[in-house]
Amino acid sequence: MRFAILVDMKLSYKTPSLTIDTRQQVLILKNSRNWRIEMQLRRNEDQSYTLVAMSGIGSKPAELSKLQGPYQTKQQASAARSAIAVQLLEKNFEVLNNEHSIWSLQAQKAIQKVRLQRQQSQGDFDFHPDDVL
Repeated sequence: MRFAILVDMKLSYKTPSLTIDTRQQVLILKNSRNWRIEMQLRRNEDQSYTLVAMSGIGSKPAELSKLQGPYQTKQQASAARSAIAVQLLEKNFEVLNNEHSIWSLQAQKAIQKVRLQRQQSQGDFDFHPDDVL
């Protein structure tokens, strides 16, 4: 999957001149062409966090998605989300504070897929002396 809006962006983790509420579960942005971006922070089973970004036309299912992480703390994930949001604000997106997520089910499905892949790729590192005899 791809997230075309973020291509060739250089993120700045400096304190943004624009205020973004980092307490929001879902950060929603939209531009004048009705392109909507939802960025959510999801906690993983190992207490790390993943940034899930979905985008598309506001009245349809998300066309693009991107998962980024894992981040060791919620603050790190929130900082990454804020840095991306600042870049999008500079590209004429605006934050929609009073909107609700319309793609939360798609985001949940994407994070469950990643969790399943992580679970399936875990190795068995238990040592049993009988294995080498």
